[in-house]
Amino acid sequence: MPDRADAPTSAPAAYTAGLLNAADGVPVATYTWLPADGRPRAYVQIAHGAGEHALRYDRFARHLTEHGYGVVASDHRGHGATAQATGGFGVTSEVAGGEDADSWRAIVDDLKAIGDQVRTLHPGLPFFLFGHSLGSLLARDYAQEYADGLAGVILSGTFRSLPGADIEGSIARLEREIAEQGRSAPSSYIGDLFASFNEPFPHRTGFEWLSRDEVEVDEYVADERCGFTFSAGLTLDWVRAVRKINDPRNLARVPADLPIHVAVGDQDPCHVGMTLVYELLEDFRYLGAEDLTWKAYPGGRHEILNETNRDEVQEDLTSWLDERVL
Repeated sequence: MPDRADAPTSAPAAYTAGLLNAADGVPVATYTWLPADGRPRAYVQIAHGAGEHALRYDRFARHLTEHGYGVVASDHRGHGATAQATGGFGVTSEVAGGEDADSWRAIVDDLKAIGDQVRTLHPGLPFFLFGHSLGSLLARDYAQEYADGLAGVILSGTFRSLPGADIEGSIARLEREIAEQGRSAPSSYIGDLFASFNEPFPHRTGFEWLSRDEVEVDEYVADERCGFTFSAGLTLDWVRAVRKINDPRNLARVPADLPIHVAVGDQDPCHVGMTLVYELLEDFRYLGAEDLTWKAYPGGRHEILNETNRDEVQEDLTSWLDERVL
């Protein structure tokens, strides 16, 4: 493995945009970043969070390419450039299967198909999955279903379960909403759940809980591809997925030898004062995880890659990857 001093330092090229035609016909927007010499020593796939899009990770992707990594990311169904094919931002019902489709399972399978394409083009290269927030839950599901293709998983801004949610009661509420209005109807569920997140912080935009960096918060607020409401269908699929990935039978499907790193801000309201991080770590330990590491950044909020100490975060994550690239 080349050490950090030997890693490529020339400026990487801009990302290349593409489309994955999913099994049900949905064109999923994808983005690829490569090191300047076009020869990655490993690949990192990024699964973004709820109500945002993959290009918000351009800075992190460029950082990784400067250290020899290839990066691939995609806009989930109902997000970014993929949303126009699924019914708009937050909507996923205008696809094959319609009202009966499980959008969460489809997103996990999209991530797997994108990863498979990379592994076919670069056989033998270590392949890592980075998931932030909702993306970290997708990454956990991916690791339960398709761990054989992974060299490691990074969970950023993560939480074991939805903070403050009664999962069974939430499912019942959302099923009622869908019965009355349909899967595509907007739901207030996520907004209600996250309504108190900004209370500990000075209120300027209502999104201060994301980061201490006001510029980053303002960019999020100004981006029409961020902060939208989820439909009842997409929300229900998410809540059901939380139940699925925390089922002990599914937790046990994650191989004990899969390297896992958890990285969060200790002031992130999503994990309820670190409670939902400690519970997640305890799950992994109980299952015998052999390479489990974690770090909580003092003062950091939800989006650690957009925080005031983002350089430290990027370096830490790259060092973790370097140590596991053989």
